[in-house]
Amino acid sequence: MNETDYTVLRWGIFDSSIKFPSLSTTRGRKLSCFEIELFTADCEGVAYIDETPYAMKKGTLICGKPGQVRRSRLPFRCCYLHLHTDSAPLQALLCELPDATVVTDHDALAALFYKIAACGAESLPDALFLRSCTDRILCMLLRLAEKPKTPAADVSAHAAMLGDIREYIQRHYGEPLPLSALSQRAALSPVYFHRLFTACYGITPAQYTLTVRLNAAKQQLLAGDDTVADIAQACGFSSQSYFNYKFKEQVGMSPLQYRKKMLSKIDL
Repeated sequence: MNETDYTVLRWGIFDSSIKFPSLSTTRGRKLSCFEIELFTADCEGVAYIDETPYAMKKGTLICGKPGQVRRSRLPFRCCYLHLHTDSAPLQALLCELPDATVVTDHDALAALFYKIAACGAESLPDALFLRSCTDRILCMLLRLAEKPKTPAADVSAHAAMLGDIREYIQRHYGEPLPLSALSQRAALSPVYFHRLFTACYGITPAQYTLTVRLNAAKQQLLAGDDTVADIAQACGFSSQSYFNYKFKEQVGMSPLQYRKKMLSKIDL
């Protein structure tokens, strides 16, 4: 068997509003082949691979592998290519592709997907053209897998989403904000979201949330006579003792000492 032997099973452009007009989410299904999808525009949907969510944004490339479980939150529209291979070398290379990645310069890849979408398989010329385009797509994907990841490029592609999450933290600092909830809101895996947020702002989501809460606590300490316990609860801290500990660690004094010192300066 040739090391690049494969069979193209399905290809084209998928539009969930046409295929599933009344559904909001699809059921989980176990993959039996490689499912490659490219999103050429931002979509509202979310792709789940083994229950890890991935936002369907422009330039996102999904590579589902045999054995994985997939489902989707609708709606979405994408180019797709499904193929099967018994070639162990090709299987190994395709399995090295990340389940989801952002292709910053995806125009050339999108052009190939559009070409195969318009291609039939009724004639030998069509079949040869389909094979040629698929070879080129696979070549681009496998070369992409060889390149080291560039956090800066990923951050650029998700800049708007990261800004939305930061604003969400600023508005909801009094509520529980675990990494799992923030990453779910961003429709990204917790590990990937943590990496992007840290690369973008130079601070982890937890550190940023703590900073926002402490700044809010400082304002409340000076704005009224609420107790430290009430302020700790209002600013999202799990307990007064934890609030006291983190406040003193960051500010260098206790909340009450901070209030007394700052108010004395105002009185002067």
